[in-house]
Amino acid sequence: MSSTKLLLENNHGVLLFKKDFNQESNWRTDDCYKFIYSLQGNIDYQTNRNQITLNDKQFILFNPEDEHKQLAIDDSKFLIELNSSFINEISQSLYPVHHDIQFATSTQKNTQISSWVNFVLDFVRLEKDDIRSMEIFLEHSFTQLAILILKSAIGTHTQDINLNNYETIDPQIHKTIQALKEDYQHSWSLDEMAKIANLSKFQFAHYFKDILGISPYSWLQIYRVIKSQEMLKTTNKTVLNIAMDCGFSSVTVYNQLFKRLYGMTPGAFREMVNK
Repeated sequence: MSSTKLLLENNHGVLLFKKDFNQESNWRTDDCYKFIYSLQGNIDYQTNRNQITLNDKQFILFNPEDEHKQLAIDDSKFLIELNSSFINEISQSLYPVHHDIQFATSTQKNTQISSWVNFVLDFVRLEKDDIRSMEIFLEHSFTQLAILILKSAIGTHTQDINLNNYETIDPQIHKTIQALKEDYQHSWSLDEMAKIANLSKFQFAHYFKDILGISPYSWLQIYRVIKSQEMLKTTNKTVLNIAMDCGFSSVTVYNQLFKRLYGMTPGAFREMVNK
């Protein structure tokens, strides 16, 4: 493929940098985890559950056997395929999980991951003629990326969303997020969120999405799903009671969001983790 530059392939995965290539409109599934990062412009994907648009500096993770297709791309993307066994071996050393990780099918944004992508690209561009240096560098870089995404990307292993770095980077956003976390069952309005950030609701909505990649309400709903995961794992509460305890307006809304994120119902998730 002349439009695709294969930078490295090793036992852990494959790193690709794609620019100016034909559209890939066919449905596909892969037996690996796919980390896709938008370097510039938008990238549109479709899954069998929803349609997703990646904006600048946003990423998404597709799980093994997730059916998806790329609909459109403005400029370029950075893609890494990570072997399933590699990711799950690291996850089991970091977390008390005994099942294969499922990442949420949702766009995400993280300053540490953006810094990592830029660092790797800079090194590869400078050292592209030194194959041995690249091999050693990227061997360790795959491990770094695996740890970063397990720590920051939303998945079935997630117990919290750690955004402590925003305490210094963006105190307004950090203060609002802390308030949402502390009272996530509350039926928050945009006005209430904006008041904590000391912004108008229109400024706040735009600013929040620019910083975190999703709307404030979407972030809150995903956080509620994360809190529900622990209840599904450790309690005998019904799915209905868990949905209500986590602040969802109905069990239908909860079930639909959970399935859109993970491709399974809360009940199927409970069965998977309790095996």
